[in-house]
Amino acid sequence: MLPKFVNKPLMALAATKGGARAYRWLLPRLDRIVQRVTGGKRTFTSLVLPTFVLVTTGRRSGTLREQPLVHVAVDNGWAVVGTNWGQDHHPAWTHNLLADPSASVRVGGREVAVTARLLAGAERDGVYARFEALSPNYAAYKVWSGKDVRVFALERQA
Repeated sequence: MLPKFVNKPLMALAATKGGARAYRWLLPRLDRIVQRVTGGKRTFTSLVLPTFVLVTTGRRSGTLREQPLVHVAVDNGWAVVGTNWGQDHHPAWTHNLLADPSASVRVGGREVAVTARLLAGAERDGVYARFEALSPNYAAYKVWSGKDVRVFALERQA
């Protein structure tokens, strides 16, 4: 993780519309470079926030899709949120999980099979509050998007 004096301004920038737009374009490219250099063990985003790579099956194509995502730990796995950088539509990976909840996460260079469960109500709100505490951009994304942000629990498969 980066030092707080670097991390804090980066998070504040992500909470602006211009910063979110720039990050939406830049971070996937940087993530791919860092993944290549580290053999899939790290992403650029993991220098700032806890991040892993979610691997889903494309609902239309049937091909594997990889998406670096920030996560928080929950019972028996992790939780992820589909903010899509505050855009008014849900990210593709959330549609993929709704169509096929079997997925995997690549964390620290190892692959873990998971089953996704869409959260609702108080459980969803509690998990989303943990993301808001992690970084101020999550509160902004919820407002900008004008939609209910999808929150998933990714539970380890036995």
